[in-house]
Amino acid sequence: MLNVLSPSAKLFIFAIVLLLLSPMLPFTISQTFYFSKDNIVLITPTYNFIMLFLAIALVILTLVILGFKRNKYTYLITLLVIVSSLVLGYFSVLSYTAIQNIFKDFHHQTTHEWKDIKEVIYEYEVGTVGTYYFQTKNNENFVIEENGQFGPEGKSTIYNLANDNGASFIERGKVK
Repeated sequence: MLNVLSPSAKLFIFAIVLLLLSPMLPFTISQTFYFSKDNIVLITPTYNFIMLFLAIALVILTLVILGFKRNKYTYLITLLVIVSSLVLGYFSVLSYTAIQNIFKDFHHQTTHEWKDIKEVIYEYEVGTVGTYYFQTKNNENFVIEENGQFGPEGKSTIYNLANDNGASFIERGKVK
């Protein structure tokens, strides 16, 4: 009996393991479900991390509460919180943007082909990440914030694809 973990200890250990693994989940999910050899860059928006953080924080909180007290009300609350956390977690994995030979925004189900892009403006400030502003020939605009997933090869590939498809590429410092 001395070597057996109590249910409370198991719940606390599970909460700690979940806390340690949670920062890797958005990248793991995006690279698993949306991976393609054609991807120049696969962008995971910041709000995905926020929604997933809230979902995991709620699960960890309910595990800690269950570790301290277990009765029919805490089990009911746990069930409701875990179901809502699963729904929130599901929504956090829906939104990814892939830059390929076409643009795919998985959340909004929109696709833009490079031949339809009229202009690409890359604004940057030294020491911070840049922003890509795209304008289609139909005057539709969309913006992609650069993040740690962009590398120098991603920027040069976007530049080359824009030039190859007749779109102008403008690089400038951010206007304050």
